[in-house]
Amino acid sequence: MMMFGQGVMATTGSRLTLPTTNLLAAYDARVGVTDVSGACSAWADQSGNGWHATQGTAGSRPTITSTGGFASLQFDGAADFLDIPSISASAGTKTIYCVQSRTTFGGYRAMFDSATGRLFCGALLSGDLGLYDTTDRSSGISAALGLSRITFTCGGGASRVWRGATAGTATGWGADSAIGGTTRIGGGSAGGVNFGGHILALFIYNAARNTAVEDYITQEWGV
Repeated sequence: MMMFGQGVMATTGSRLTLPTTNLLAAYDARVGVTDVSGACSAWADQSGNGWHATQGTAGSRPTITSTGGFASLQFDGAADFLDIPSISASAGTKTIYCVQSRTTFGGYRAMFDSATGRLFCGALLSGDLGLYDTTDRSSGISAALGLSRITFTCGGGASRVWRGATAGTATGWGADSAIGGTTRIGGGSAGGVNFGGHILALFIYNAARNTAVEDYITQEWGV
């Protein structure tokens, strides 16, 4: 069983480390996962900020598994999600990086969603990847099968999504988002819209997109 309190991922030699400047929360399925009968009841934040994700209901816990040779949490697309109680960040530019592999398609599917200011990141009703504040902000990139890195960024009146090196269409954005209220990994802050598939890592930054984070992800997961 792996419990809370494990540190940020260690690296040696010339290997890249996860950038920590403006890092709000970091979740990595290789560390900090509490195993209860093969399901995840808690996922420890590796940023040092203490924003641990939890799920007290057995039927809503993602399965601890692997995909592509990497540790992952598998969300069932129907009931599974993790709450991040009390997480907060003031309004400003936000970037969320997700290493994922979809298995469930159709309709809204949240990789990350925060109620305050509404910051939804995932698949939209159209099936494209995108963000939602008060309206859909579609990237024009379809939510395809396969392990990939998805980068969501928003702030300063604009939002954008990258799937690996592929940039989606730049779109508008409302007021710069805060993070707070009901905040979830793999499910909607208002309930439903559950993600179906594997989440291997999720990194949340109070900053614009940083390719150094993406370089770290490519080193670790090959995407």
